[in-house]
Amino acid sequence: MKAHQLLDLAVAWMRETYPGSLIVNEFSVADWGGARVDVAAITENEIVGVEIKGDGDSPARLDLQGHVYGRVCRKMWLLPSAGLQDKCFGKRPAGWGRLEVIDGAVRSYNRATKLGERIPTPRGGYTYETLRDESRFDPCAPSEGKFLCPRSMCGTLWRDELFAIAKAYQLKVTQRPHVHILTDVICEQLPAPAIHTAMIEALRRRVWRKPIIDTRFHPGALGDVQEATGTLL
Repeated sequence: MKAHQLLDLAVAWMRETYPGSLIVNEFSVADWGGARVDVAAITENEIVGVEIKGDGDSPARLDLQGHVYGRVCRKMWLLPSAGLQDKCFGKRPAGWGRLEVIDGAVRSYNRATKLGERIPTPRGGYTYETLRDESRFDPCAPSEGKFLCPRSMCGTLWRDELFAIAKAYQLKVTQRPHVHILTDVICEQLPAPAIHTAMIEALRRRVWRKPIIDTRFHPGALGDVQEATGTLL
């Protein structure tokens, strides 16, 4: 499957899995657009991302993406096409969950296995092939990241949002300073958990400059598509 086909399936899965969230394609993390998660769900208390690898893509950047995305996203999922599954899962960053497409829908990868046929070894012994066991479901879920980066979290926000955080915490800044100055002040004076909370609140208040899916008001329905000019039902 191509990346755009996997993206549509991933968005549908995220709407069901993370109701009440904002779902954003090409979510910018770190350095104000220097890196982008394919699709992210901004929930009330964390950001969850999905990295997609469709036919024709390469898993070569997964190691770097594992370092960068975990600075902002508490959880990350990896969704490759069937043809890239073995290569991508072999290079999966530590702590990332795995997703797969089954019967035209995304689900957590089933890591349940069972022993198959007995196979003779060259030294006269035996081994057993390992098969997937679809009689039970052992989902491969992500672990929670512990390495959130204050500067990267500030890098997801606009200047006015950073300025509002500085004012809310009564940090000493000049009137409407530049982004890098606001970032320095916030990172020097606020702990990472406070910055994370402020980032989530700012992103969920934002009037986005591109279409997003807002499931907060209609978690079981199609949701709203919010644009820079407002909300379209």
